[in-house]
Amino acid sequence: MKRQFEKTKQHLAALMLGVLLTLGSVAQAADNVGVGDIASDNDALLNSDIFQLFSGGQLTLIKTAWFTATGLPITDGATLPAGTEVDFLIYVDNKSDLIISDVTISDTLDPLFSYNAPSIRVDNSVGQCSGATCTGVEEQAIYDAAIAVGAGTDVDDGVDNVSFTGGDTVAVGDANENNTQQDAAANKVLAVVFTVTMQ
Repeated sequence: MKRQFEKTKQHLAALMLGVLLTLGSVAQAADNVGVGDIASDNDALLNSDIFQLFSGGQLTLIKTAWFTATGLPITDGATLPAGTEVDFLIYVDNKSDLIISDVTISDTLDPLFSYNAPSIRVDNSVGQCSGATCTGVEEQAIYDAAIAVGAGTDVDDGVDNVSFTGGDTVAVGDANENNTQQDAAANKVLAVVFTVTMQ
């Protein structure tokens, strides 16, 4: 039985709503400055007492699909037979100069996909993308680096930063599960890859 991937994209759009990104309070700041004084004298240091708290930047959350067999991205309109293995890549492009502490990524699978255990991999080694969005070449580098990492344990046991729980939820980070903490390095891409089979 063949399924049109274009139809599956509707489910991917719904899945995107199921991707939850939770960040520590530091991620709430953007292009801020702090001011100080000496002994309540606001003019003591003039402008030299102004310091930048956050050098700017942004976080971008993206989810893409890849052929497990070839490691190539799945294009719009592709027709995929039932039984095809697909890698989902979820990544956060941290363009800030600060580590974002305690990131949680959670993705609830649509019934069209069954999770292949164990397959959750996390990588934070690739540098930030050059533009506002990652190019195809940059996404390929992100995927290649993430898929090369060993898979974590699916058990919700606090041993590592990943789990597959409740029969349908992939989770990274400790906000909603008993995983270890996951941080996003400054000026790097935090990537999660896991494998599913089309039903």
